[in-house]
Amino acid sequence: MVTFSDEELIDVFSRQLPDLLERRPDLEPVIYQGFMKAFARREEVAVILDELRELRVEMNQRFEQVDQRFEQVEGATNALRVEMNQRFEQVDQRFEQVEGATNALRVEMNQRFEQVEARMVDLEFGLHQAIDRLGSRWGIRNERVFRQTIATLLEDSFGVEVEQRIIAGEQFDVVIYDHQHILIEIAASVGRTIGNRLERKRRLYTESTGIEPTRIILATADIHSHRAQILREMGIEVIEPEEPDDSKI
Repeated sequence: MVTFSDEELIDVFSRQLPDLLERRPDLEPVIYQGFMKAFARREEVAVILDELRELRVEMNQRFEQVDQRFEQVEGATNALRVEMNQRFEQVDQRFEQVEGATNALRVEMNQRFEQVEARMVDLEFGLHQAIDRLGSRWGIRNERVFRQTIATLLEDSFGVEVEQRIIAGEQFDVVIYDHQHILIEIAASVGRTIGNRLERKRRLYTESTGIEPTRIILATADIHSHRAQILREMGIEVIEPEEPDDSKI
């Protein structure tokens, strides 16, 4: 196959081709068709290149739209993150407020309980003093007068409620203070059955009223020390006359 350089091809098309056509006019259709085929292929290539350019432009536009969409999504995500952070901060502040209110309530409740406890200590001290004084004077023999005296002392001096109730044939002396029910048992002397008697009264009172006594206090002028210790181990408070201080006699 013969190959021509660019200069030779230019010489063929510019000088020899016109001479050839003058000598052989019959070759003109053949040469024309050859040129048309060559130019047609170039045009197709140009069309393809144009389509590729248009496709590139379209793809660039699509990518720009995708970038814009990503930017919008990123902006919405950032806005949501900011909003969520603000919400969490509000929740934290609310928890801090609730915690502060709870702490304040806890302090107030502790103060109230301390006041109640101090009041109960005063009541117990006053009751001990009254029993000691009255018991030493009267030998705690007249229990009815003693009960009335103690009831008047507690109601007038300490503002508590004192009741007498009869449940299943048993007499109950009840001191009610700050929703606490305290059973008071007053006896000149007690024997071996006192523990069972007080436990029975505790059970009867609970079954009758639906309220379990907070405390049971036994006031007596005559009780064996061992029996008093057993009662205290049962949760029953025993008030008995103090032993005389011989050093002060």
